[in-house]
Amino acid sequence: MNSRLFPTDSFPEDLTALEDIELQVLHSRVQRQVDYEYAHDIEVNPETDFRAADIAEEFERREALTSPWRSLLHPMFQA
Repeated sequence: MNSRLFPTDSFPEDLTALEDIELQVLHSRVQRQVDYEYAHDIEVNPETDFRAADIAEEFERREALTSPWRSLLHPMFQA
């Protein structure tokens, strides 16, 4: 397995189905790709950028689910 997730590599359709550790590994691979693209292409591929944003959104959703303020949050964050 490559340490980066190339824009052409498969990406899970449903990030909510991933275990925390799987999401963390996916995040690490996408972030390595972001870093590589900045260093070599001066910009991030749109697919890599979308993937990074999707992962960040899933991390936020999971954090909201465990927040003591959960009952005050928007219903989309409630299980």
